Amino acid sequence: MWLRVIYPASVLILMLPAVVNADEANKLLNMCKACHGESGVSRFEHIPNIGWQNSDYLLKQLRAFKTGNRQDPTMTKVAQLLSEADMQQMADYFYLGKDK
Repeated sequence: MWLRVIYPASVLILMLPAVVNADEANKLLNMCKACHGESGVSRFEHIPNIGWQNSDYLLKQLRAFKTGNRQDPTMTKVAQLLSEADMQQMADYFYLGKDK
């Protein structure tokens, strides 16, 4: 009987980091989409369209913002929040968004 209670609970505990990471990734992606648009096409004149850009190019730009080699008041701050995996996910999302 204890096994039936403990086993499902332990599986949920092991899955928790993936759920938290997925939630965090979605929050970060939603932050990007708020300015750059769902598919990378911004509705704001002063914010560049990034959809359909090569993912390597997007990753390079995010890294440049994070290191300070490229400056923008908003993007420099945003890039500080992103891990390398986050940046790769964002670059892939907007490049692959061309298929959406």
